[in-house]
Amino acid sequence: MSAGTSQKEDLLIQVRDILRKDEIKLWLPPYFSEANGSCKAEISNLSVEVSKKYEFPFEQCLQIINELQMNALENLKHNTRFQESGVATLKIKVVDHGKPPIMIVKEVMLDCTGSDLKENICQDIFVTIEQVKLISAGRVLNNTDSLNTQRVKNGQQMLAIVVAESPEQFAKNEDAVKQLETVRTDSQLLALDNDYMRLEDQFGNTLQIPTAEKTALVVALALHEKGRAALKKDDYSTALVFFLEADQEFEKCSSTFVKLVDNHALLDLDIAWCYLCLQSFTHLPEAQDRLQKCEAKFCKTYGSNMERIIALKGNASNEQCLFTRLHLLQAVLLYHQNRRSESLTLFKQVEKELRDLTVNEESIAMLLEIGFSAAEARLGLRATKGNVNEAADYISENRRKRYEARKKALAEEIYEKEKQKLGVCADGKQYVDPNFLKILVNMGYNKEAGRVALKMCNNIISDSVQYIVDNPAPGSCQSASRELNDLIEDLVSQLMDAGFDPRMAKLALQKHNGDIAGATEELLENDGIVSGDLSSLDISQESIESIKRRKKEEKEKEQAWERLKDDISIVDDDHLDMNLAQEEMFLKQYLSLLEKN
Repeated sequence: MSAGTSQKEDLLIQVRDILRKDEIKLWLPPYFSEANGSCKAEISNLSVEVSKKYEFPFEQCLQIINELQMNALENLKHNTRFQESGVATLKIKVVDHGKPPIMIVKEVMLDCTGSDLKENICQDIFVTIEQVKLISAGRVLNNTDSLNTQRVKNGQQMLAIVVAESPEQFAKNEDAVKQLETVRTDSQLLALDNDYMRLEDQFGNTLQIPTAEKTALVVALALHEKGRAALKKDDYSTALVFFLEADQEFEKCSSTFVKLVDNHALLDLDIAWCYLCLQSFTHLPEAQDRLQKCEAKFCKTYGSNMERIIALKGNASNEQCLFTRLHLLQAVLLYHQNRRSESLTLFKQVEKELRDLTVNEESIAMLLEIGFSAAEARLGLRATKGNVNEAADYISENRRKRYEARKKALAEEIYEKEKQKLGVCADGKQYVDPNFLKILVNMGYNKEAGRVALKMCNNIISDSVQYIVDNPAPGSCQSASRELNDLIEDLVSQLMDAGFDPRMAKLALQKHNGDIAGATEELLENDGIVSGDLSSLDISQESIESIKRRKKEEKEKEQAWERLKDDISIVDDDHLDMNLAQEEMFLKQYLSLLEKN
């Protein structure tokens, strides 16, 4: 927004609020009559009165009051037409990345669909309907439902976001437009697979979420991450589309855990930030509601004075960045509500917070030289008040803690998989314990004999030892065969790690007498399915088809992950890595407007 435009908007906010408080109705006498239209003399007198009382420039004041009267009369006309004919008037701000926004007005019946409205809009902006996302009341409209069903009202102001710059770009990169549904589909596919999507707390510990909600949560987080990637490229319109879609996914989550964490609050903050960056001030009421929820959640999660996060992490400097952005947005809201004194006070608070959070660029460079990332450097320096040596220790300690937590989580996951592979005990209630099996093997007993003993004795080691004594191992010929089987059992896990089905891996190893290279080559040549005597493995034709389906699903998951991974941050605490440059820019812009008076 240019300086001239900002100053005009600043005066408009003040004059509009003055007229509202004085209950001046510009569409009624003495300012307007059906017979004579606008009364120029009365409008001029009003402008003189307002300009003198509040020391506004008369000519600008007169222009603004005339514009406010014209807008009021237009709205009155639109409301009358809607009541008489059902034809609604919609004001639509069209945002195309890299281009100035434009405002268009459309007259439609509210029983038309989202697709119908898009087609109408596209006649003016010359793009395909696939490129347009319509946003109304904080939701992305779908193509099939009527506007009425999607809570669109007469006189409503909407956003039309062009998600690709041109049809040519769309043809070159299909995902530019289809990306939204692709992200949703891909993340749904990977949601329940910990090899791809693992939910962790801030310390790297794996979180246990009810299966019914985990998919919705993973989809919401993936869409949020995609939006953040667009935000980092200053593509606010695309980011907003992803954020609002993520918001709808979060609404599907209702578990106690989801209500306790701050992910949804962070999303509300990002949505409000996009509205500011897009200069979409008609969405201020929605932004205010989101910021209120965000502040409440932050206070509950971090503590009203950051005491909870300090107790957990030892400091709260990086979380303070979130509060600084929140406070800035709250100050902007107060400004646009013409609560200038409150707004200025809060902007001054933001100014102090930004000073306290400033990070020395030379210190960042020093940490980069010793192998840390820029994000780690910023987070570490803020956490240690700019001390480079302490920041290095802080980053290293954080790495160590997360490594240990993830190592522990991985070990637990491997342990669970190993239990299931060893089979259920005779009581049908528990799996054979891998740790107990290791104890028996270390005592010198055969691995398979130990597994059978633990299974039959329900994991009681003393009884298992007696069971092995009472059921001695086979003779020398059978012993050689047993050794080969033990070798094959050990090698199966290696082929499983490479993505092959365990039964197919075992069959291939049997065919090649334990030669893992030969088994691997045959599995690769036959897409993981090998022929042979299936009777000993209890593999029917139906289960082979099941294996083929699983192989196909694994391939689809790999492809889905390839599409998702570039925009999913692997930086720990990435949401806290803020350089605060834009916050400073907005601060200066609004302070210049408030301090000039």
